[in-house]
Amino acid sequence: MLALITLSVVVVVWCVFNWSRLGAWAVAIGRRFHLLPPPPPTPLGMPIERISADLRRIRARALAQAEGMPLVQRRAVLAAYDDALLDACRALGVHTDLEAMNDDLDRESERLRTEVQLERSGIVLG
Repeated sequence: MLALITLSVVVVVWCVFNWSRLGAWAVAIGRRFHLLPPPPPTPLGMPIERISADLRRIRARALAQAEGMPLVQRRAVLAAYDDALLDACRALGVHTDLEAMNDDLDRESERLRTEVQLERSGIVLG
């Protein structure tokens, strides 16, 4: 009888200290037997809020008049803006050919088209 009481106390104390583990096991078993819905998918990459904030910040710098700005710095700002546009396109599933463009004029027109597509998808750029 003493062994049964001791075992019961040990089990209760173990359950108290491992409550979170027991909860995780219960959820795993519930999902395994389709008693609970599957976990929501985890998003890949940065949150869209951060991407859109980066877009607005870099866009303001890219649209600023470049008087006195060295050409290398100007190209670096445009490259950063293109990268941010590509991140937003990937996150929202918007098609763009921005990566394939080599000519500066073609890149600028594709940049503008991509901005319009992103604004139609809900990103506020301006």
